[in-house]
Amino acid sequence: MRLHDFSDYYARENPDSGFSIFNGSTLTYKEANEQINRLANAFTDIGLQKGDRFAVLSKNSTEYVLIYYAASKAGVVPIPMNYRLSPAEWVYIINDSQAKLLMAADEYLVAMDGVRSELETVGSFVSIGDSGSTGWDNYQSWVDGQPTTACDRFISPDDDLFHQMYTSGTTGHPKGVVLTHRSVVANVIQCIPQLKSGLEQRFLIVAPPYHAAASFCSFCCVSQGGCLYIFEEFNPGEVVRALDEEQINHALLVPAMVQACLVAASNGEERRYTNLEYIAYGASAIAEETLSRAMDTFKCDFIQAFGMTELSPVATLMSPDDHRRALDSKPELLLSAGRAVMGSEVRVVDEDDNPVPVGTMGEIVVRGPQVMKGYGNLPE
Repeated sequence: MRLHDFSDYYARENPDSGFSIFNGSTLTYKEANEQINRLANAFTDIGLQKGDRFAVLSKNSTEYVLIYYAASKAGVVPIPMNYRLSPAEWVYIINDSQAKLLMAADEYLVAMDGVRSELETVGSFVSIGDSGSTGWDNYQSWVDGQPTTACDRFISPDDDLFHQMYTSGTTGHPKGVVLTHRSVVANVIQCIPQLKSGLEQRFLIVAPPYHAAASFCSFCCVSQGGCLYIFEEFNPGEVVRALDEEQINHALLVPAMVQACLVAASNGEERRYTNLEYIAYGASAIAEETLSRAMDTFKCDFIQAFGMTELSPVATLMSPDDHRRALDSKPELLLSAGRAVMGSEVRVVDEDDNPVPVGTMGEIVVRGPQVMKGYGNLPE
């Protein structure tokens, strides 16, 4: 399967179900699929071939999500870029990936224009917004007029790439993690038993889109016909309000965000969070006091995910039951990252790849269908 198989399915079977909500604007699966097809045709119309890379520089938006699904259909490879990096760092990533198209939100156009002469392979520039800046095609104008039917390309789950996401991980330049459709879809399926969703259920997306966790949770939601409730960026007061007032069922928040929301929810007794079923978190362990307060305040389950971009990105999950056990009688469980997701093997080994005894520090190794294809331009 490919990522766009999910959006195609729900556009056919549940066309009027909500796909996304952003800045008060709602998109159904039918409408989203039409825009995805238009965008996929726009990619092919400018000559992008299967495997060609293109860079995206933006905060969260509906368009960002549509770009992923359109790229999936066209067989082109998104390069999500960290908007907190410097222009020189953007140049490195764009040139290293040999991106042929740059899509950027209006607020980054001036900075990108300042380094445009350093971009070695980019031939097309598209602004994601209302800008009429010279040298940039407007996104809406760019896709308007394209057919709403799917472009005529067969995308292989194994042979065609899904995206190339840059991660530092170690010292030196960022490395481009290359993932296939099969690895990403496999990881979605591996996580569905815990990250359950359903038709019309709303998943709050506030983490930055250049991070694997935010995009992955979007994919999990759409794979089950859910609706993405998208914030451009994290604002704790607005997140708390939305969790209560916007019928949010699921959310992804790192522990620091959870802590900020607890501060913002100082009037928590006035809020009910009636629809909230779980909050997923990762990137760090959660303190017992923070978890206890959060469960009391938001009255929902918690799920921890552990992994890395190279694993599409999830290797282990810690279930709601384990979180409840941690608070009831086993606080040491909060130092755990849970158990391997379905179909994966996780070991801790020494420098000779021999498993180490429980409680001994070592290197985490993972085997499973979600493992990356490799690093771009770094086969060694």
